Amino acid sequence: MHAAARSRVLVTGIGVESCAGDTPDELWDALATGRSAISALDLDEPLPCRVGGVISGFDPRQYMSVPQVRRTSRFQQLLFAAALKARQDAGLRTAPGALYVGTGGGGLDETARQVTLLRASGWSRMDRLGLLRLLPNQAAGLVAQELGITGPVLTLSTACASSTDAIGAGLRAIRDGIADIVLVGGVESWLDVPALASFCLLDALSQRPAAQAAAASRPFDRDRDGMVPAEGAAVLVLESERSALRRGATVHGEVLGAASTCDAHHPVAPRPDGAVAARTIELACADAGLETAAVDLISAHGTSTPLNDRTETAAIKRAFGPHARQVAITAPKSVIGHACGACGIIESVGVLRAMQDKYVPPTANLDNPDPDCDLDYTPLVGRSAVINVAVKQNFGFGGQNSAVVFGSA
Repeated sequence: MHAAARSRVLVTGIGVESCAGDTPDELWDALATGRSAISALDLDEPLPCRVGGVISGFDPRQYMSVPQVRRTSRFQQLLFAAALKARQDAGLRTAPGALYVGTGGGGLDETARQVTLLRASGWSRMDRLGLLRLLPNQAAGLVAQELGITGPVLTLSTACASSTDAIGAGLRAIRDGIADIVLVGGVESWLDVPALASFCLLDALSQRPAAQAAAASRPFDRDRDGMVPAEGAAVLVLESERSALRRGATVHGEVLGAASTCDAHHPVAPRPDGAVAARTIELACADAGLETAAVDLISAHGTSTPLNDRTETAAIKRAFGPHARQVAITAPKSVIGHACGACGIIESVGVLRAMQDKYVPPTANLDNPDPDCDLDYTPLVGRSAVINVAVKQNFGFGGQNSAVVFGSA
């Protein structure tokens, strides 16, 4: 079916928990000004990674009962809070018809805690509810129970592309008539020592000292040295145009198209020529019924790793051709770090606000551009621009590629 004949899919609610703040306004203020939300990590192990995007002051008791807090782990609590905020922002009075959540690791911190208990005291002394705190699907299940969602409730795990894929799943659910209102979310809380140590062993994380936390994440910069880990959650309410009009809902933007592919190349390294990543962008635009030349803004994956940034540059050049040197590009991880499975939706909030405010946020810390990364990444200073169409792209371990096309409200 041609895109023009399908139901329009609108964004009518937003909920956020991020290291830059717990509202869309706070997150956008950091992105728009290029103000880093990265800080020192309080670790009890001498890991090379000393900085990250930490959510400070989060109190789950603001959103759930004390018994619920005791039964849940941090990643579940973050998603729960974001989901309640999104529901409130959308003014929903009935249960959504479906829920799709992306997460890379789920309760990795709880897994480590249970292993520690096992080794210290034996299996019988492990937490009886520990399993419910670590399973990746339990965050979505918790939200579904609270909101009464009895349709599809699916958890997607495609590494850093997880929540971007969740948006695509929600888009298709509304197009296919599965539901008129769908929640899509992403969550990650992976700042525990075992998870960080595992990434350190892959030389994937920045080793800048705590005193240089604000300058640690520097996508497309010659002096970048790795990802800066971050935790966070975000939830969007997607709604058919018919339902949004009937409710008189506020519209934040529109989801026009989405696509996913796999490099089928390497467990952690992207395919160097960026060919499959480029095809993802092309397919997402085709799904939106648009040429890539119609795109005004690219929200890059921009992990601040040598391989990703070069490969992403190559992918953009392949997908956009001559337009690659004209389209504005921004790299939000320069400000908020890398929230892994949650990054796609957290960064999509920035895309929606960029379109509303007609402003391209800067890529922070891009002081010395890598000669191999020679496109317009909006270094250091943002600028006004009319943004009618934007692409949010994310690429993950395992060769997972995902892209979503947004339209202005």
